Amino acid sequence: MWLFNLKKMKINESFKKLIPALTKEEFQQLEQNCLKDGIRDAIVTWNGFIIDGHNRYEIAQRNNLEFRTEEKYFESEDDVKEWMILHQFGRRNLSNYQRSILALQLEDVFKEKAKEKEFERKTTFQKSEKSNLPTINTVKNISDIANVSHDTIAKVKVIEAKAPIEVKEKLATGEISINQVYQEIKKEEKKDAKEEERRILAEEGSKKEIEIDFRLGDFEEVLSNIPDGSVDCIITDPPYPYEFIEVWTKLSRFAKRVLKPNGFCIAYSGQMNLPEVIARMSENLNYYWMFSLIHTGSRQLINGRSLFCGWKPILIFQNGFKKIDKPFDDFIMGAGLEKTHHKWQQAELELNHLINNFTNEGDTIVEPFAGGGTTIIAALKSNRNIIAAEIDETSYNISKQRISEWKN
Repeated sequence: MWLFNLKKMKINESFKKLIPALTKEEFQQLEQNCLKDGIRDAIVTWNGFIIDGHNRYEIAQRNNLEFRTEEKYFESEDDVKEWMILHQFGRRNLSNYQRSILALQLEDVFKEKAKEKEFERKTTFQKSEKSNLPTINTVKNISDIANVSHDTIAKVKVIEAKAPIEVKEKLATGEISINQVYQEIKKEEKKDAKEEERRILAEEGSKKEIEIDFRLGDFEEVLSNIPDGSVDCIITDPPYPYEFIEVWTKLSRFAKRVLKPNGFCIAYSGQMNLPEVIARMSENLNYYWMFSLIHTGSRQLINGRSLFCGWKPILIFQNGFKKIDKPFDDFIMGAGLEKTHHKWQQAELELNHLINNFTNEGDTIVEPFAGGGTTIIAALKSNRNIIAAEIDETSYNISKQRISEWKN
């Protein structure tokens, strides 16, 4: 049935929201076409409700344009939705994301139909034959309709459930890809899972008592009562970002006070601020050497320099100067990532190399940035005395839990 119409049409919001909205530019282009050539395609209705042509109807109302209507006949709203979505696939140049979103609108429809078909089939077979009945694959139906892979549909479902609206808008315009957003979501999920794991470990650790000298707080404050010139070696891993650059001055000053004559201060460092780190450490100590920790596995991309980083500096400073007793290599092959207890955690095997070559059994080691407690455990295993501090309470309690597990 064809009618020329200027009257108000009925709008079902669930139908209107079903179809991806036009961008501002697409709507303006459609309006220009309608003003120039008239509204050429009929506005399709079902039971008087628009099911195709919401944008054309809005343009007609804004500009007092005449339009035609065509009434369709369907048994249910589900049948209407299926027709609307299939019709959109044939009319618009949609991205894979938009196609997936449209097809997913039919998931509940397909699930209901699958249940009906399964019931019908089961009633036609004997009980003994039920195990051989073909299954209805709703996900396959959806991916076939959208003309995308099963994997894409699965990723879009995750994105719809977890991505913010601004990210979805960028996906619709093709500014970012489905895989980019999905990988970012999974990355955040892993981060959240790790934080939850840390929370549980910290809660358990807060209840533990350990028989070592491990203090909570800023190292300059909580380690201020260490006697001058009483420490054989400092082995530590301060934070690398520039916002923490002042800790290197504090570490240099602290090391000068507590180290025995010719005692070593060994510190991991990043490369980005290395010249200033060395300058700050040299204010109170003598530069001895720089070791190279060779990374294993995947290398880290340093975005600020467009470089893949394959090694990490280990700075060796001394309170005075005296050669080490026996020569050894100035590089250490990395033992791989150990980030279970702290995001900046170093591997125990690497620390053993430093402990064994720069200290002797019974020596006292100080660790001002204990983090996940790796240096503490490595020192205890090597029969060294250890005094440590950690400013972050969560990391402090996680370290306590880890030390308690090892000692037991």
